Amino acid sequence: MDDQVFKKILGEALNPMKEDLKSLKEDVSELKEDVSELKEDVSELKEDVSELKEDVQTLKGSVLNIERTMTSYKDSYKINQHNIERLDTRVSAVEENLGIEPPDDLKVPHFSTE
Repeated sequence: MDDQVFKKILGEALNPMKEDLKSLKEDVSELKEDVSELKEDVSELKEDVSELKEDVQTLKGSVLNIERTMTSYKDSYKINQHNIERLDTRVSAVEENLGIEPPDDLKVPHFSTE
């Protein structure tokens, strides 16, 4: 077997491998592009999550402030309701002693459970 025949046989044997290698290189190139796109997407997601965390922290402070304000209003309402009921009790006693029957729309409802 001479050199030319050997090279021809070797070339024929290597051609399918060369084509497979070319196809593999193309696949790897596509995978690299896909990974690059995924990295960009993940980077954007990280930025979005970071912004959301900042927004949540801002909103958290606002919600806590609202909760404190609502608690204050609730306490004030209870105090005012208690005072209204005390005053109504006094007025009712005076009305009863004087024989006055107030209209229903002027009567104060009592909500306290104390």
